[in-house]
Amino acid sequence: MRRAVFAICLAYALLYGGAWISTVNASLDAAGRGMALGFLTVGMGTTAIFAIPALILAISNRALNWALGLSLVPAVLLLVVMAMGVV
Repeated sequence: MRRAVFAICLAYALLYGGAWISTVNASLDAAGRGMALGFLTVGMGTTAIFAIPALILAISNRALNWALGLSLVPAVLLLVVMAMGVV
């Protein structure tokens, strides 16, 4: 489970890093780029609220079930928001 937490958090970092770079390099006007980067910042902050405690628990090798659950919460939140039709 420890490796799964690390892999999930690495996937989040790669996903947001790639999205940030592609947004910065996209041919958008300044307002569109700013709004997209704002949404990305909110997403990264929300993910960090759950991923950082998950990483701390996984590194200290304590409560691995909680760590795995915390690392999966951002993905579940994204699926729920998309299912509601907000995004």
